[in-house]
Parts: sequence; C-alpha cells; structure tokens
Amino acid sequence: MLSEDRSILSRPVAASPAVVSYGDDPDQVAEIWPADADAPLVVVLHGGFWQQRYDRTHCRGLAAELATLGVTVVLLEYRRVGGGGGWPTTFDDVRIGLRRLVQHHPRASRRVVVGHSAGGHLGLWAAATEPTPVVDAVVALAPVADLTAMALAFGDGENPVHDLLGGTPESHPDRYDLADPCRLGSPHAAVHLLHGAADTVVPIEQSRAYGGRHGGTDVTELPCGHFELIDPRSTAFSTVRGVVEAEAELAASTTRSRPW
Repeated sequence: MLSEDRSILSRPVAASPAVVSYGDDPDQVAEIWPADADAPLVVVLHGGFWQQRYDRTHCRGLAAELATLGVTVVLLEYRRVGGGGGWPTTFDDVRIGLRRLVQHHPRASRRVVVGHSAGGHLGLWAAATEPTPVVDAVVALAPVADLTAMALAFGDGENPVHDLLGGTPESHPDRYDLADPCRLGSPHAAVHLLHGAADTVVPIEQSRAYGGRHGGTDVTELPCGHFELIDPRSTAFSTVRGVVEAEAELAASTTRSRPW
C-alpha cells in the first residue's frame, strides 16, 4: 500500500487578512481572503473526519492559492467531535456559516463550496439541503460521500462516522437519512467530485457510489492520493484549480436572481 504524503498537514501557512465570527463559540469563525464585492464567493470546508484535533489550518494553503483566482475565499471553521460538535451541531454550524456568508456577500456573482474529505461530505450535504441561492456549486475533493458504507468500513473499533452521528446506521437510521449524501435527494447545485485512485484514507469507491446514486454528477479520478488534492505544490492541484476556476467563470455569462 502506498504511503500518503501528509506534509500539507504541518506545513506553515500565514493566516488570512481577516477573521470573522458567525457565533459565540471559538470555533464558529471564518478566515477571509477578500476580493471585489462582485467576485464569486468560494467557501472552503476542511476535513479531518469531523474530529476536534484537525482544524482549518492545514487548508490555509488551499484557500490562499484559490484566492489568486480573483475570488473571495472563506475558510470556514466549525465545531467538531470532541469540541462540542457532532450531531446536529456540526451540520448546524455549516448551515449557519454558509447563510451568514451569503448575507454578508450579497453581490457575489456565484457561490462555490470546496470541501476536502469530511469537508467534502459537508459540502455534498449542503448541496442537497441548501437552496441554490446559498450554494451554486460544490467541488468535493476525496469526499466521504457514502456515510453508511464508511461506517461499515471502520467497523467496531474507532469509528469517526459513529462518533459524528452518535451511533450506527441501525441505531440511528433517521440521522443517516438526513446526513448521508448517498441517502439524500438530488443536489440543488452543480457537483464535481475529484478523487485520487491511490487514496488510502477515503476509498475512491466513496465517490463512485455517489456518482452512481446521483446521475449526471461530474466524477474525476486522478492518479494521486488523499492529500495532494489540497496541496498547491502537487501535480493534481492544477486540476482542482481548473475546476474551481471554471465554476467561477460561469458567473461571467450567467445572471441569477437573488433574494438578498
């Protein structure tokens, strides 16, 4: 089995120019790389299997690089398991954070969510549960897209999916119905899945399952592992950048009615 390059997790990157709060908890914050008021809004959701020991800092490099596209980038933090998160708090934070960001960037020409791993799961969840004016597109990088299958894969030992939802699919089927992208209805937004064929953290079958469940989803398989997708120094990152850039450029020829 290939060894994953995890250097991005500890590589120091400067914080954003601005940090704002969207709630009273210390983890209800967002870092912002601002652009013009009319620029597309790109919200980054970090991974780490929803656990407190993994925070947004390892995705600062991703966020800073995307900001060079000329879009407003927001790196959204949220409460995680072991720090007040879990069901339903983690989901509530993402919902509240996205809606408040939209309210504070009413002129943004397009709203794109970029999520990695567990953040990819949360992005896909938002695509299915939030209306189009909040999320226009989701770019999910190596997402945990099939919670039920992932829970079974982890088994009876340390199981972050069980920790997130408070139990197994059998003990809490209602929660899995509301949280699992493969159980939810069709997304209200354009969805792009990018997944490394050599991923040893989140199996590529996760994205394949989502693509099979939701026909028409754009699924791209890349010759890389799990972390290259968020590493601006990697070869695979050029594909990630291109997909995000394409979604941002759609706004140039598309006029959408906004309720704000």
